[in-house]
Amino acid sequence: MTATNNKRRAALVTGAGRGIGRAIAIMLAEEGYDVALTARGADELSQTAHECEAHGVRALALPADITDPAQLGRVVETCVREFRGLNVLVSNAGSFHWGAADTADPDDWDHLVDLNLKASMRVTRLALPHLLAAEDGAAVLFIASMAGRVAFGMNAAYVASKHGVVGFAGSVFKDVRERGVKVCAICPGLVETSITHDIGADHAKMIQPEDIAEAARYVLRSPSRVCPTEILLQPQRAPWAK
Repeated sequence: MTATNNKRRAALVTGAGRGIGRAIAIMLAEEGYDVALTARGADELSQTAHECEAHGVRALALPADITDPAQLGRVVETCVREFRGLNVLVSNAGSFHWGAADTADPDDWDHLVDLNLKASMRVTRLALPHLLAAEDGAAVLFIASMAGRVAFGMNAAYVASKHGVVGFAGSVFKDVRERGVKVCAICPGLVETSITHDIGADHAKMIQPEDIAEAARYVLRSPSRVCPTEILLQPQRAPWAK
């Protein structure tokens, strides 16, 4: 699925201002995809767009709160209109809250589920008609988490939301596999991002955002006869070990 022919390909990346989303956006630009980038931070998006454009592609910075269906709809509409189609969706935007189930604020839970799960479901529904119309293959990449495969204490809503993303990704694959759309849930362990900056783990042992981008690249480059539906990534050495 590498964009090496004369036909331009387009990708939409949520949460593209920093961290994993930024790394994946730059990887897509390296692969020749025009990229539409969305997140809430306009300045960070502009920087990501600038780095993508250095690879000779078009980059659209589209600041938005994707938990608002109207704003999300405008992002997808603008992407498809400007690029005349869509080949890849990367659903990456997410948030995280610490808190035990008996003391956590339910309002925090609502926000987290709205962003991590419901916005991911909505953007997929909006993008799928355009992905299915792509002439030579398309893909949906969900950035999930190891928390989508196992349970951890002190973050019940995050675990629930990521389990939801993994389950949703599996169902989407069943729905579109015969029509040539690849669907993959990438589930990393501890990644060095702004969210994990002050948690007391060894940053040198954490997964880097660029490692997630390489997993995404693998999915896009995989032959049309095969789909990596789920990729689990663990740090080689335990970041918590002394």
